[in-house]
Amino acid sequence: MYFILRSLQLTAKLMRITLSNNESHNMHTIITFLKFGSEENIKDLFDNGTVYLNTIEYFRKIEDEELRGDSYEGTSEIINSLPGTFRIPNIEDEIRYEKIHIKKAHEIVLGNLYCLYCVSSHGFPNPFDFKIDERNLRFGTHCLMMYDNQYLLDSIANALQAKGLKYSRGFVEYYDKEKVSKKLTLFDKPNNFEHQKEFRFYVQNDDVNPITINIGPLHGKAKIYRMEDIAELKLGYKNV
Repeated sequence: MYFILRSLQLTAKLMRITLSNNESHNMHTIITFLKFGSEENIKDLFDNGTVYLNTIEYFRKIEDEELRGDSYEGTSEIINSLPGTFRIPNIEDEIRYEKIHIKKAHEIVLGNLYCLYCVSSHGFPNPFDFKIDERNLRFGTHCLMMYDNQYLLDSIANALQAKGLKYSRGFVEYYDKEKVSKKLTLFDKPNNFEHQKEFRFYVQNDDVNPITINIGPLHGKAKIYRMEDIAELKLGYKNV
């Protein structure tokens, strides 16, 4: 299979993956993973295999105009109720209320996340027709594009297991926080983040501290591009 980035021709390994998060057992085709960031951090990932997993608390509390920050991260349940009335026992007056929106969450949510942009059949009806949303360009100046998706997933899993860390991984599901009423998992996010097409690792951790693992250099498995080049990314394929 071939990918075309401007005039560049790239070889990559497609993968099909079945994941069970959110009670979904659908099989999806992953075309490629992208990791956005500063030039320094992306080169560190490419040359040294440094993977940095920040805390859920970091993502809950950072204020960056909904780039990485999400105050709904780790929310356990959303309840939305339409306007109506109710009565309190022994009180004759009827009490009227407007629309009610309730967000249930623990004061502190433990765990760490590693987030990737995923070009896949989960995020796009036809992933080969995808175009990256320009809002993602705010993540940094550079991007790492994976050619060997399975290698990346296996390397992260092996490094976490070597540290004795338990993890889950999967696609993020997006919801309308103003309309839904349901229990949520750590793989649910409001749909104003849907343009991020996220695939994530969630790592159990009793400490509110970042985790760093090393998966080894990604030479021959990935390539670095500037974000402005990724903005014009077009994918195509042919059998070889």
